[in-house]
Amino acid sequence: MASPEPRFDGAEVVELLAILADPATSYWLRDAIVSSCERDPFDAERDALALAALLTRRLDAIVARHFGTRPQA
Repeated sequence: MASPEPRFDGAEVVELLAILADPATSYWLRDAIVSSCERDPFDAERDALALAALLTRRLDAIVARHFGTRPQA
């Protein structure tokens, strides 16, 4: 049996197209959005949340080093 095609409602499509068309959107984010649309949405979300957590911790550590404060857990 073929896997079901991902379904997007009209508002989601409009939002995705607006982000992809925005000249301020990085090529990295555009690639990530297009790639995520081809994946299982649960897996894509889990990966995105893990990446966001890693990037947040990295940024917190950089800010802490720069300003001499301790990052919050």
